[in-house]
Amino acid sequence: MLYKIVFEELNMFFYIFIAILSPFFDAIAIIIESLLSNNTFKRQTTMIFYVSLMDAVFIPLVFMFGMPTIPSFECLWIYLILGIFDIVYLYPYYTAMKVIDTSIVAALFSLGQIIVPILSFFVLDEVLNLHQYIGFMIIILASVALSIKGAKIPKLSRAFWWMVMSSLAVSCRVVIVKGVMNVDNNWINMIVYPCFISGILPFIFLLFKKSRKDIIRNFPPYLQKFKIFALNELLCFLGMVCSIYGLSVLSPVVSSGISSLQPIFLLAACYFLSTCYCFTFKEKITPKILMKKMFCFILIILGVILVV
Repeated sequence: MLYKIVFEELNMFFYIFIAILSPFFDAIAIIIESLLSNNTFKRQTTMIFYVSLMDAVFIPLVFMFGMPTIPSFECLWIYLILGIFDIVYLYPYYTAMKVIDTSIVAALFSLGQIIVPILSFFVLDEVLNLHQYIGFMIIILASVALSIKGAKIPKLSRAFWWMVMSSLAVSCRVVIVKGVMNVDNNWINMIVYPCFISGILPFIFLLFKKSRKDIIRNFPPYLQKFKIFALNELLCFLGMVCSIYGLSVLSPVVSSGISSLQPIFLLAACYFLSTCYCFTFKEKITPKILMKKMFCFILIILGVILVV
């Protein structure tokens, strides 16, 4: 009996560890996307188009862990919705990147988590403990504090409102994925079908004249930075795989809480690259700002511990 309990605990820690790898990979990808979004493309639709081109390229990597199954007709509609979510959240996300520090953009992804417990309750019949509610509130308040400008009159930046829209889409997606897993029971499907759909949808931008012209005009810069785009997509894919695999066992609440660690990984990576390799980022790392961010990140870690 004791052996079984210990095995279950170790198994749970393994899934938590895999889930923690997701915000790590995503943090590195956000750094790359920030550089590409701010220095390469002016229009968000162009950035979305070229970023999404390789959504389906890395799908065969997951075949090492299992093969997709033929889903039901109802699940296919849900996969379509998930693919749409994967594209829709990018527009406000890339818009926010042009306004505010990269680590704050990552932290503001926690805003949408306020609806995760609500959706989990109504869709999945999951109920949180009191300490999990407290943890969520700490994460959200710390994320809002990161976006406040000035010390006298609190003023939320434009990025805050953009990230509200983006984070709500991401949070809804987590609950939907968990709900489909309970029916489909194959985490490989959660990767294969939405990735394939999200890789096709951005071609709709070619139907609009302004978007089409900008996409064509920026094809040479895309080719010049193809390796960077490929690396970015690989990191995004690895982050998604870790998140989906962890979510196959963990609840959406725990998975969303763990994803709040993303800005901490991101700030650490920015600091390392800027000091050791003189890379420049859209990231203010003055002592005063760093102290504020570190305080908020400590609160986020505390919130994650309470949630998990």
